[in-house]
Amino acid sequence: MTQDRTPLAATDLSALAHGQRAWFTTARGPVTVRRYARHGDFIRVAVRSGNGQDRAALLTFHPDAYPLAPTWLAAIAQAAPDTADHRHPSLPTGSVRLLARMTPAHRLGIPRLRDGSVGWSIPGATARLWPDGRLELRSTTGPVLSGQLEGSQWDQFQVATVADAGLRLLCAPEAQHITRTGQPRGWSRPYDRPGNTGNGRERNGGQMYDSSTTSSCSCGWTTTSPSQLGARAMAEQHHREGTTSNLSDGRPSGA
Repeated sequence: MTQDRTPLAATDLSALAHGQRAWFTTARGPVTVRRYARHGDFIRVAVRSGNGQDRAALLTFHPDAYPLAPTWLAAIAQAAPDTADHRHPSLPTGSVRLLARMTPAHRLGIPRLRDGSVGWSIPGATARLWPDGRLELRSTTGPVLSGQLEGSQWDQFQVATVADAGLRLLCAPEAQHITRTGQPRGWSRPYDRPGNTGNGRERNGGQMYDSSTTSSCSCGWTTTSPSQLGARAMAEQHHREGTTSNLSDGRPSGA
């Protein structure tokens, strides 16, 4: 029996009977859920695009992933394109990995398998993405989040958001804060960059050197320091404080 558009976040998906279909609401749009148990105990979930009509993703959840499903589905609904057609996406998988926050540094490049898929790992979880929009996120403790994104309108930014949301649910507490330090802003003419401090270094042509550097974290934290060394120190401090907080309260921050 169809439920009356109850909020997805407050739903116990395990309570659905075999073959039962239910509609739920998210901040972005509706999500339909149907449970199949005849040949295996799992739930299949359809996420609609922004117009509420087109199917933008089809996900599969087994019982050990039921507690994680509502949060991940809400994130997928939020990232879904406004419309979706019948075609599979054609994704630049390497670009998705570069954009994802829940990834380590890319010093060794981004190797692909023969099928075009790209994978990466963080403490407690792994991810693999295929060019046609298939996505599989695995926890080292067992739960798996997987599915097929549908419609050619998905872009690498939206898919990176979906991957980040799933990995944050699966990863170990110490991986909740993956920090990065960028490069100094470098040489430029003062009028090219409003507010450019220059930090006292100048060369021919009127260019000034700006050593300010940004550091950021997978949790959304970001800050700019006067130097790259300072930015690295800030990133290390943030990671240390975030990890200590996660371990002290016994749960991942942001989960």
